[in-house]
Amino acid sequence: MSSNVLKKRLLILGGNGYVGQNICHAALLQSDKYLVRSLSRSGPPSPSSTPPHLASTLEQVEWVSGDVFDASARKDSMEGVDYVVSTIGAFGSNEFMQRICGDATIEAILTAKEAGVKKFGFVSSAQVYEGSAGVKNPETVPMHGY
Repeated sequence: MSSNVLKKRLLILGGNGYVGQNICHAALLQSDKYLVRSLSRSGPPSPSSTPPHLASTLEQVEWVSGDVFDASARKDSMEGVDYVVSTIGAFGSNEFMQRICGDATIEAILTAKEAGVKKFGFVSSAQVYEGSAGVKNPETVPMHGY
């Protein structure tokens, strides 16, 4: 029996960004529990964008190149996955942020549901809340772009 049988499969959307790399790293520190895959447009992060303390851990990630707006890339990357964490985000106009942070997440959630993924998490910055730089706001505070 392979030791992988008991491990849960975790997909990180946008795993080559700052937040995504750190989530991949944290999950792999529990390598007895998780196998980690990441769907990112450019695949693995470049060596220049990877902090040295994360480099060896991130070599254990199964990097998949693909766009979250490509339905087949989403479906293929979620095959056999137990959990998904989306770290996809962007800054720019409200329209741009809604497309990247909102629409992409909604499409990913729908695909995850169809694929039978057990849990879906979304990680975002507190700065999406109006006037919240450094301030704890309740969930009822209006968000930029939505």
